[in-house]
Amino acid sequence: MVGGRLEYCHVTNSGRLKELLTPGAKVALVDHRGDSLKSGQARKTRYSIRLAFYRKKWVCIEANLAPKLLAEAWKLKKIPELADYKVLKAEVPLNAHTRFDFQASNSGSPEKAWVEVKCVTLVDPKGVGRFPDAPSDRASKHLRELKTLSRRPNTKSFVFFILQNAYGRAVGPKDDTDPLFGKTLRDVAKTKVTVRAYRARVDLKGAWLEKAVALDLKLPGPISAKAAKTGPEPTKTKGQVRRGSASTKSAHN
Repeated sequence: MVGGRLEYCHVTNSGRLKELLTPGAKVALVDHRGDSLKSGQARKTRYSIRLAFYRKKWVCIEANLAPKLLAEAWKLKKIPELADYKVLKAEVPLNAHTRFDFQASNSGSPEKAWVEVKCVTLVDPKGVGRFPDAPSDRASKHLRELKTLSRRPNTKSFVFFILQNAYGRAVGPKDDTDPLFGKTLRDVAKTKVTVRAYRARVDLKGAWLEKAVALDLKLPGPISAKAAKTGPEPTKTKGQVRRGSASTKSAHN
């Protein structure tokens, strides 16, 4: 309910989000009134969900925010893996079927780097952010293509997981949801592809990359009974509206 009215809201995330978007969960919205899509078409929904309130903290479920956070941190020279690159071009196509989030390069140098960014919202009871939240053939395909690219001369490949949940201390694959992705990630991590994870700090005022976190590529083990009881606390239904377009700056408004 928004202002006492039932509203359909867009969710820019292909995951299941079942631990976050529970019945009655409190969320923060972006108001897109007057905005249009890149194609020029009018939006079908006035609002999109940016944040979900989970165990007394906000979690950002807006997947397309993750590349923006990485780009902002790169500009501030806070991504050491990309520190040697002066140019970071967004949404660069590899071919007719694949587009990566970024291509990094330097003027006058033949070296290029392909960069893919993945948003992580789900955190398991052990504090490990798990990706993907739903089966994703596309995510596995990206990893395989990055592995192939890393074999080319003057070419590097990077995968960054952006953990947008403050309860996470590490990132790893969600094998029970997508075992192929888990297998592919473990394989790629042994090659020339650089795999890293960062945690974002998120609140109603904005979002930014806070720190690097560990990768947990161990095969999953049993979860204790105590840890398994951890879950979202019940909250009243309430939509907090933030005005602006879906960018990091609009979250600061």
